[in-house]
Amino acid sequence: MIKLRSTFLSVLITLLISLSAESVYAANLQNNLQNYQNQLSTLKQQAVSQNQKKSASIQQAESIQTSVNLLQTTLQQDNLLIQQHQKTILDIKAQEEVLIDKRQEEIQTLGNYLKTEYEQGDSTYLNQLSWLLSSKTMDDLLTRITYTGSIIDSYKTLGDQINHNAMELQATQQSEQTTTALLTKTVQSKQQSVDNLNIALEKQKNLITTLTTAEQKTVGAQSQVQKNIDETQRLIAAQEREAALAAQEKAKQEQAAQEKADQAIGKLTAPVKSNGTIGQLLAFAEGFLGSPYVWGGTTPSPGFDCSGLVQYVYAHFGVNLNRVTWDQYQEGQSVAEADLKPGDLVFFSTYAPGASHVGIYVGNRIMIDDSDYGVAYDSIDHPYWSARYLGARRVIAQ
Repeated sequence: MIKLRSTFLSVLITLLISLSAESVYAANLQNNLQNYQNQLSTLKQQAVSQNQKKSASIQQAESIQTSVNLLQTTLQQDNLLIQQHQKTILDIKAQEEVLIDKRQEEIQTLGNYLKTEYEQGDSTYLNQLSWLLSSKTMDDLLTRITYTGSIIDSYKTLGDQINHNAMELQATQQSEQTTTALLTKTVQSKQQSVDNLNIALEKQKNLITTLTTAEQKTVGAQSQVQKNIDETQRLIAAQEREAALAAQEKAKQEQAAQEKADQAIGKLTAPVKSNGTIGQLLAFAEGFLGSPYVWGGTTPSPGFDCSGLVQYVYAHFGVNLNRVTWDQYQEGQSVAEADLKPGDLVFFSTYAPGASHVGIYVGNRIMIDDSDYGVAYDSIDHPYWSARYLGARRVIAQ
C-alpha cells in the first residue's frame, strides 16, 4: 500500500510540474476531489440513515415483542380458567351420578318395603288386605288407596327433592359449558393475533439483520474513500452547497407540479372497489420493506416518501389517490380509531400542523410507513406516533 501511495504521489507531482500552466488540470483535480468528497458525504449519510433504520426497527421489534408477551400472559390465564370450568363440569357430572344412584336406591327401598309389608302382614291393614281386595264396595277400595298412598307420598317428597337438585345441577352445568365455549373462542382469537405478530416480528428481525450487514459494508466503504481523500485536498464547500440547493429546488418544483396535477384530477370522495384483496395489497406494500426514504419520491427507484408509497401501492390495485399527505387525508371516509381495519390509511401531525405523515394500517395496531429510516413496520401505539395521531380514512370499500 505504501509503494502504491508513493507511486501515486510521484505521478501526481510529475503532472503538476508539466501542466501547472494549464487551468484545465486544476479543474480536473477539483472534480476528482469533489467526487471523493461526495462519495464520503453520501456514505456518511447512508451510515446515519442505516443506523436510524436499525434503531427504529429494534424499537419496533421490542414493541411487537411486548404485545406478544402480553397476549401470551392473558392466554395462559384464559387456559387456566378453562381448566377450572372443565373441572367444575366434571364435578357436576359426578354429583349427577350420585343423585341417580340415590334415586335408584330410594325406588328399590320403596319396592322392598311394600313387598315386605305385603308378605309379612305385620300391619292390621295388610293382614286384612285379601279381605279388602275381595270386597266389591267403594269404601274398601278407598281405604286401601289411602293406606298405600301414605307410604308412597313420603317417598315422593324425597324424589321431588332429588329431581330439584338434578335440575339445579343441569342449569349450573349449562352455564359452565357456555362460559367455557366463550373462553375457548377468546383463546383462539388471541392465538391468531399472536401468530400474526410473530410473523411481523420475524420480518422485522430479518430487516434488522439486513440493515446490520449493510451498515458494516458502509463502514468499510467509508474507510476506503477516506484513504483516497487523504491523498487529495478538501473540496470547496460552496460547490457542494450549491449542488444540494439546486437538487432541493428541483424537488420542490416537481412537487409543486405534482400538486397542481392532483388538484386538476380531483379527490376521491368515498371508498371504492379495488382490483385485489386487502391481503394482496398489504403483501405488495411489504415488498418495499427496507426501501430508502426519498423526499418527494413516488417510485420504487430511487425511493418513496410516505405519501408517495401510499399512492404507488393503492394505484397498483386501481385506487387512484392524490399525491400529497394533506390531500390524501381529505379522501375516502373518516374512520374512528376503534374501528380501524387493514387497508385503512392512518395520519399523523409531525413536522407541521395538519396531516403531514401517512401509513397503511395492517392490523393489531401496526402500520407500514415510509419515514426517515425508510419503509418499515411501525406501531401506532409507539409514544412518538400515538402523541401525533390525527385520524384515519377508508378509501377501499370493505
